Amino acid sequence: MKKMILVFFLTVCGVSAGWAQPDARHFPSDAKWMLHLDLKALNASPMGQFARESLGAEGQRRLAALKAMSGIDLTNDVDSVVVCGRGDTRAGGLLYAYGRFDIAKLTAIAGRGKEFQNKALGERSVLSWLDRGKRANLCFIDPTLAVMSQEEALIQEAVARIDGQKPGPDAGQRFASILAHNTNRFFAFQATDLAALAGTNPNFQLFRQAEAVLLEIGQADGANGLDCALALKAPNAETAQQMNQAAMGLQALVMLQAAQNPGAAALAQGITVAVKDTYVTVNLSLSGETLRTLAQTQIAQRESAQAARQAKQEAAPARGVEKQPKRPAF
Repeated sequence: MKKMILVFFLTVCGVSAGWAQPDARHFPSDAKWMLHLDLKALNASPMGQFARESLGAEGQRRLAALKAMSGIDLTNDVDSVVVCGRGDTRAGGLLYAYGRFDIAKLTAIAGRGKEFQNKALGERSVLSWLDRGKRANLCFIDPTLAVMSQEEALIQEAVARIDGQKPGPDAGQRFASILAHNTNRFFAFQATDLAALAGTNPNFQLFRQAEAVLLEIGQADGANGLDCALALKAPNAETAQQMNQAAMGLQALVMLQAAQNPGAAALAQGITVAVKDTYVTVNLSLSGETLRTLAQTQIAQRESAQAARQAKQEAAPARGVEKQPKRPAF
């Protein structure tokens, strides 16, 4: 799904229009998890400016090349991205993008994909291409909304819901709070049935015991910083205590590895873990200075790795040409 989101962003082109917002009626009523990336809020915040500056020279060059080649401006053309699913995150899901899209131009760009297909779906089309052995499916509902999934059947269901042919009685209402626009919040994730969501993914095993989770990330009030809030609902107070102890144990473990991973240790040091009744909360506040230091470290690491790869490529002999021994100097 991450790859699909990236592919979608690389095929979006904007035209002048208003602000497109998510509609709770567009989503399946039996969705178990939902993610909302509010790019409108992010781009308008100090954190949006900070994120653009933190891309580094290579990232800036790629954005400039993309805009020069296709006219795509990723900071203005997409207002919101919503991803949702019914179970394990790796089992597939639906991506909704709200913004301003030039359908004809994007169809032409998608047509360059491997094994491209264009299937009629009523008055619309489902565009698909092969990406790493799996088909990516894309359908433009109108110039302000596009839907994407690896499962064509999910695209068909989404189109029927949006057209009102297959409405859900409470479609998306359980996630209405994270779908709402909030100028100080640009990322939200909400899920129920955490055992199904985690699946066999080792990164989610801490959440298997929880009944629900809510993660919100936004701009710190009155400062150029970041506020992250995670809330976990346990089935009972005893389980909440166990989850609280596990979270504090992980925090301590990361802090002990400061020599090997100073960035992660700095993040762990700023975390506050608390428990009340059946809820466990994890809060993290990052100052602008801390974010700047972490970003600079990441940029330096990326540029160093890029330089090492380039040096290795330049030192390697051309394919099919054997490396000749150096001739002695006379």
